[in-house]
Amino acid sequence: MATKRIAIEQLVPGMFVIDMDVPWYRTPFLFHKRMVNDLQTIEIMKQHGIRMVTIDTNKGADLPSMPPEPSDRTQPAVPPPLPSPPLPPQTPHMDETGKPVLGNQSAVLMYAQAQEAVERIFDDLERGVPPSPEATKAIVSNVLEHVLNDRVAMATQVAIQKIKQFDRSLTTHALDTCVLSLIVAIENGLEQPQQELVGMGALLHDAGYVRLPRNLVRKRDECTGQDKTLLEQHCKLGVALLSEHPGMHEDVLRIVREHHERADGTGFPAGLGTDTICPLAQIVGIVDVYDAMVTRRGTRPAMIPHDAVRQLFLAGERGQFPKPLVETMIRSIGVYPVGSLLKLNTGEQAIVVGVNPQQRLKPLVKVTTDPQGGSYATPLEIDLAAPSSDHTVRTVLRVLDPSHERVNVGMHLEPSLPRAA
Repeated sequence: MATKRIAIEQLVPGMFVIDMDVPWYRTPFLFHKRMVNDLQTIEIMKQHGIRMVTIDTNKGADLPSMPPEPSDRTQPAVPPPLPSPPLPPQTPHMDETGKPVLGNQSAVLMYAQAQEAVERIFDDLERGVPPSPEATKAIVSNVLEHVLNDRVAMATQVAIQKIKQFDRSLTTHALDTCVLSLIVAIENGLEQPQQELVGMGALLHDAGYVRLPRNLVRKRDECTGQDKTLLEQHCKLGVALLSEHPGMHEDVLRIVREHHERADGTGFPAGLGTDTICPLAQIVGIVDVYDAMVTRRGTRPAMIPHDAVRQLFLAGERGQFPKPLVETMIRSIGVYPVGSLLKLNTGEQAIVVGVNPQQRLKPLVKVTTDPQGGSYATPLEIDLAAPSSDHTVRTVLRVLDPSHERVNVGMHLEPSLPRAA
């Protein structure tokens, strides 16, 4: 890597920035590593107090070469004007080298970058530094763009990460809850400003946990008595912590405060009823419950996604969540969520790689084994809601447990492999 520390006045389009002299959370930029594509970006940097940046000349333009000093030192050389290299055409998603990234690979890159940004937020929270609304919104806007572009790819990425990482951290739970909450918010017909508030609240809903002992947080699903009562304070602690930064939207604070409230009044911390709970908090609340069920925590194993969906349905029947919200949630993630292992009526095994919102019992699948149990050399990608090219009628017989079947679901979800359209 060839790096140079330069003044902001020397920065021109075409340079690749890897660091700035202002903390990321005091700028509107989600990532400090970025290709500078226009003069407007440089102007925004100046407005936010950035005076020095570090550039990588292997990934972008260098400072112009200076001509030799003249022999007559009384006549100083006048440096030529800084060049503005031609810009590459804009693409929806770029990697850190400025190259376009499409499809599932874009979701992989986005997830990794967003995870890094969320980890920075939680590191700052532990130091008592709440994130600015602008920094939080920047992360959510980036995630939302990808969800709108390809929600299946984003849901797949969440499923892959759960399979790869057995014990999920607060940051990954926050990011997964954000992704799934945005999918539900879109399915629920919310406008973009509300979608962004849902995402911001989902990202920060567990912020209060940083004020509690780590060991307690790590085993929170197993706690009872006084420990459980203490953990329930994380809602109020989160609001207090985030309120230290002026400008955080009230609906975001309400999501943090009310995401554990339940429509039947059995939630905490205030035991609110359905008419007094913020609707955006109810979205994050139901997603939070689902994500907790399908995630391994401590000694508690992860629940099969289909079983978690059944639990959500039962929670709706008990009145813990409004039934229309439960319907929207199930429509969003499917009766057979991405990553589910299925036994088909043909005797074949298949892995769900996509959801048909209008036909929830007929997902997009990747058929991996034949009726005799042998593996297909190339898995068959099939939309169970569409006529099969070989005229075989395939339906879901039952859901299987990948651990019992010794199936590595994640291998078949990897983005390097083709995915059903």
